[in-house]
Amino acid sequence: PIGPIATSDAGPIEDPGRARVEQLFLATYGSKRSEVQEHLGKVRFFGLRYPFHERAAEALRNVVTRLEPQVKENPKLLPFLKDIGGTWIWRTIKRSKRLSGHAFGIAIDLNVERSNYWRWTYRGQPMIWKNKVPQEIVDAFEAEGFIWGGRWKHFDTMHFEYRPELISPACRTRGT
Repeated sequence: PIGPIATSDAGPIEDPGRARVEQLFLATYGSKRSEVQEHLGKVRFFGLRYPFHERAAEALRNVVTRLEPQVKENPKLLPFLKDIGGTWIWRTIKRSKRLSGHAFGIAIDLNVERSNYWRWTYRGQPMIWKNKVPQEIVDAFEAEGFIWGGRWKHFDTMHFEYRPELISPACRTRGT
């Protein structure tokens, strides 16, 4: 779901976007590090240029275009968009053998210090959803086909990943 930010700790475990068909990603973005690297371009993101896959770069540029006037109007948004955690890096998802969206150059982590992550919960403590990322930022990314890790039961509020197929109404069936 997209729209207003709501806690993800109620109801059944839903992690839209955490589940991936890796073979599809390998075929779409590159099956090895060097193939992905061949298709990386640089995208300016609030003062710095970051590597991003050419198939998702325009969407990230559009996010910046959406956010720039909002940042001018509300400077409190800017710290979330500066000193970001990163974009492309060939790696697996922590504690798994599956490749991360970052490995394909389709994910961006915003400022880690202004984010929340489910693994930061102390052992033995219940996992309680937390978020600091403003609605305006989430809206800008979702409008361009990115999913937000803050909507996952296993939340990762810094993480945005280009997955337009999960957001597009054309890809949804009636009643779901």
